Amino acid sequence: MIKIGIVGMGYWGPNLYRNFDSSKDFLVKYICDRDLKLLKKISVSNKFTSKVNNYKKIINDSDIQAVIIATPVSTHYSLAKECLEAGKHVFVEKPLADSSKKCQNLINIAKRNSLTIFVDHTFLYTSAVNKMKEIASKKYFGNLLYYDSTRINLGLIQNDINVMWDLAVHDLAILNFIENRKPKIVSAVGHKHFKSKPVTSAYLTIKYDNNFVAHINVNWLSPVKIRQTILGGSKKMILYNDLEPSDKIKVFNKGVDVIKNENSPSNLVEYKVGDTFLPNLKNTEALKTAVLEFKKMIHNKKYKSRSTGQNGMDVVKLLEAADRSMVNNGRPVKV
Repeated sequence: MIKIGIVGMGYWGPNLYRNFDSSKDFLVKYICDRDLKLLKKISVSNKFTSKVNNYKKIINDSDIQAVIIATPVSTHYSLAKECLEAGKHVFVEKPLADSSKKCQNLINIAKRNSLTIFVDHTFLYTSAVNKMKEIASKKYFGNLLYYDSTRINLGLIQNDINVMWDLAVHDLAILNFIENRKPKIVSAVGHKHFKSKPVTSAYLTIKYDNNFVAHINVNWLSPVKIRQTILGGSKKMILYNDLEPSDKIKVFNKGVDVIKNENSPSNLVEYKVGDTFLPNLKNTEALKTAVLEFKKMIHNKKYKSRSTGQNGMDVVKLLEAADRSMVNNGRPVKV
């Protein structure tokens, strides 16, 4: 079993602990958080698991082979760097770091020490997103036309990152997974509703060379929680609602054809309206699959994961481009 320590037991930490603790491949030797009151609330199921409030104890333990980092984004780089330099594999919450330069440095350290970096882009391990990619790659789906996502809720307002780095990061990871080609232009506008907080609502537009476009709406100030995405193809379209308890994906046999010459304004538009299909999805927790993926990466250096340090850095580069665009009131930024 791979002996690990988990640093950060706030919002996501307990979910990580539950999944790693239930895995036959890992032994959770430590859970760590600076907040002792928070640690006391965590129920430990294994007598071999200790609660500590100083992560140094984990890093200095020679038995520990990997460290799980679920702390604020501003601390990801320094913690991951210490772990990698101490010879530990790392599993880091998204985003990998708060700059692509820091991401690259972590990748270099890991490569130099033959270690694994896993970035927890959890949605890449959901049955819904995998089914969406599978369907979109079929000829019957047609060409990718657009990706339209609404990811809004009330809170949790962060202090060290803006709403794009918190919420749009999911869509950027999904886009990079579904569309193999890299985007060319990123444009973003956002608004800071409170002087003491980062940008709380934003709109991103991402354009590709093949006429594919993505639009992402993220907001921390919505009275309702919405997690809805439409992936449009030239022959079929997919509606993905992550809040649906069972039928998260609906495939619509709908499309639009332009008759005659596309450059003529007098073209006729033909609409296709067919049946709706509900694909069968596996009822497996995404985080459980992510834990298994981390194990595979540790044991097999040649294993091709979708959540490597490079994948994490690709997402961060898009977020940086969006930030640069937002500062200039939405001016397009080449990536």
